[in-house]
Amino acid sequence: MALNITTIQKILNDRNIDGWLLFDFRGSNDLALEILGIKKESHLTRRFFYFIPRTGSPSKIVNAIEEHNLAHLPGDKLSYSSHNSLREHLSKTLSGSKKIAMEYSPMNAIPYLSKVDAGTLELIRTFDVEIVSSADLITQFTALWSQEQYEQNEPVAKELAETASDAFNYIKNNILAGKTLTEYSVQQFIMEEFKKKNLITDFPPIVGVNENSANPHYAPNEHVFKEIKKNDFVLIDLWAKRPDDSAVWSDITWVGFVGELVPEKYIKIWEIVKNARDAAFALVEKRFKKNEPIYGFEVDDASRNVIEKAGYGKYFIHRTGHSITTTLHGSGPHMDNYETKDERRLLPATSFSIEPGIYLTGDFGIRSEIDVFIHPDGRVEQTSGIKQEEIIAILK
Repeated sequence: MALNITTIQKILNDRNIDGWLLFDFRGSNDLALEILGIKKESHLTRRFFYFIPRTGSPSKIVNAIEEHNLAHLPGDKLSYSSHNSLREHLSKTLSGSKKIAMEYSPMNAIPYLSKVDAGTLELIRTFDVEIVSSADLITQFTALWSQEQYEQNEPVAKELAETASDAFNYIKNNILAGKTLTEYSVQQFIMEEFKKKNLITDFPPIVGVNENSANPHYAPNEHVFKEIKKNDFVLIDLWAKRPDDSAVWSDITWVGFVGELVPEKYIKIWEIVKNARDAAFALVEKRFKKNEPIYGFEVDDASRNVIEKAGYGKYFIHRTGHSITTTLHGSGPHMDNYETKDERRLLPATSFSIEPGIYLTGDFGIRSEIDVFIHPDGRVEQTSGIKQEEIIAILK
């Protein structure tokens, strides 16, 4: 989203915040760079500050040898070279402000937002200001999808579901042909399918068999993998996007059993996980239909409560979902009241995953992951159009 000073100042006024101080040193604050339209490859060797007050013109505090990095932005330029001149400009800029927002999360509760180092926070507090998190501002300016992003993502989401289905068929065909098959070979099959579909990923997909499926972040490689055989349980987690900096991600997880009939022990856990997934989605849909606010931690609660009531709460060892933007784990609200308590409000035009799981270490793990997009009109969509309703009987 292009920088819109008027919109930012409206948000600041609504939240009774005197200004937003954006800071970077050597690319340390990627959120600030994205918001300010500064390319990642820019030559940034000195500190800069960009202050947007709740009323009036912004201020650009830039080093004398790197004034050009903020030249495209509106506001009054304050050029510094010595540390004394930097302090003078900050003092002048923040004079009259009592509460300002920065990329800071109290107690590092939301690490994705903690971009400003402790020393800089100490420096700013010497000007007698209270620093609050810019979390709500960040959601508005980095987590919202454009209509073009949604339209580009729509076929990607469907292609990802097709790829998962093709991977299970690949397992079936190889097992029935009596060929040796491994987690790694299935992973590489998926990577080849990505190439055919013009998709990219930041890391190869997860293919976990039996006890490996109970490790949420397990991934095979050319040296570490298990063979896939009849009567094995298989989890596949895959994520991808178009090769475009503005493209947004899709991220899903499906599970299957290498047999004609799925044993009851898997079905029992699957039904709990599926119900947890659907409870979270239903809550989001209900709140938006009623035009009622909903927060990230509440979605996690809806999902986690199902698993806890079934007696498997201690085996659900991660949050329910994460924000999805041009970054796989985006800067918007996460569905989390476990790893953190995410009190950010879910907004229209944002996307996130819902992915509850039960992980029985040494035996197997089941996760079901869907992606959700909230349309600007409040309609809640599961983006691929296909969600898993039962464990795939791969040899059926």
